[in-house]
Amino acid sequence: MIKQGNGGRIIGASSIYGKQGTNSVRSQFCIYASKFAIRGLTQAAALEFGPHGITVNAYAPGAIDTDMCE
Repeated sequence: MIKQGNGGRIIGASSIYGKQGTNSVRSQFCIYASKFAIRGLTQAAALEFGPHGITVNAYAPGAIDTDMCE
């Protein structure tokens, strides 16, 4: 993208656990760590690639409270 000189977009998939871990799912620390890593990578890439017109974002979906969650 930098070499092409036209900017661009990079989108990462994190989750709500990339913002805050929880103890509702035990023994899942590796999931939390990987989601935090995506968040950190996104922030670092945004700082580095932003001056080149490249936007870097991550989305962090969470669970939706439906009957299936019970």
